Amino acid sequence: MRILIVEDNQLTRLMIERSLKKWGYDVVAVDNINAASAVVLDEKIQFIITDWIMPGGNGTLLCQQVRALNLPFYTYIILVTFLDDAQSLVEGMDAGADDFIRKPIQLDELHARIRAGERILALEKALQENNLRLTETSNKLLAANEVINRDLKMAANMQRSLLPNASTQSQGVSIDWLFHPSTHLSGDIFNFFPLDEHHLGFYIIDVAGHGIASAMQSFTLSRLLSPEMSSSNHLKYTLPEAPHQQLIKSAPAVVSHLNQQFQTDAANILYFTMIYGVIDTQARTIDLCQAGHPHPLYLQTGKPAEFIVNGGLPIGVIEQANYESIQLNYCAGDRLFLYSDGITECESPTGEMYGSERLQAFVDETRHLRVSEVIQQLDRQISSWRGGDDFFEDDISILILEMS
Repeated sequence: MRILIVEDNQLTRLMIERSLKKWGYDVVAVDNINAASAVVLDEKIQFIITDWIMPGGNGTLLCQQVRALNLPFYTYIILVTFLDDAQSLVEGMDAGADDFIRKPIQLDELHARIRAGERILALEKALQENNLRLTETSNKLLAANEVINRDLKMAANMQRSLLPNASTQSQGVSIDWLFHPSTHLSGDIFNFFPLDEHHLGFYIIDVAGHGIASAMQSFTLSRLLSPEMSSSNHLKYTLPEAPHQQLIKSAPAVVSHLNQQFQTDAANILYFTMIYGVIDTQARTIDLCQAGHPHPLYLQTGKPAEFIVNGGLPIGVIEQANYESIQLNYCAGDRLFLYSDGITECESPTGEMYGSERLQAFVDETRHLRVSEVIQQLDRQISSWRGGDDFFEDDISILILEMS
């Protein structure tokens, strides 16, 4: 270690210098604080032994000058003085001194105080190295987090691209929807699509949990339930006697098929709830199957909104679960509301749930509005109920179908 000695008395300076060299230290010795300041600026000096009272300036001034430099390393300073009153010690500490040794200097004491200073410098160096490693690790984590957030946003955009266009109309049936994931990605997914010239399919799914795993499961399901998948046998089937003619599967058949395929086990623990339906626009009927999903609301023209309460177990829980069909005969103006439990279980700041009764009342009160206006008003009401947080505790989704 390199030690700077600042002492105007030549004899004392030589004594300290010889002793330090004998102890194995590299020594620079000067007789005034101006020369000392120049050495500190030109060389990496981490240890200074300075006299308190010298011509042209004192040791406390040197302490202040060294501290003002804001060096990238710590410099340990020992003040050598005849002074022994408490006020002088306070003054020296305030100036930036780390330790004191009184004249006449006892060499053993000086050696002990230097070793104590070395230990402090070693601790400071270790702390600085740890801080550097922490900074490097933090920067790497920040960079990784930026990549993850970018990828999550891209995935969220991809997930939204799977949703149907808002205010879509097909074969006399129009839809609109609301979708708010609890994080970037959602376990909720829904869709609405033509199956042939007179049939429309629709579904809403809520995969258990949140985040990437649930979103991946919902993505897989959306692909399986896409009529564009030519190899898919989830929505249609053929008869042996007419292999080129595809027939529309009933809603329970679709749900049962998914239940057989997605049984939970050690490799797949994500069960899900869903509602699948088929609209026959010629017969003006809706074939509906409910699998553990919140009860849909049916708003008929001139009648109060009512829940459709017949339903089966979530998909993936029991392999031999039985799923039944719910048949509805619709008229022009009827509306069907499919939603996730993120809406009814949405909590206010006081912990009160929004609830199914409040949703039912909302559907009744807004029956005179266009579907797009109903969605906008529900969005405002749910956000206000939650308290305006950026993210909901659970995924929020609702799909409204209006018959004509």
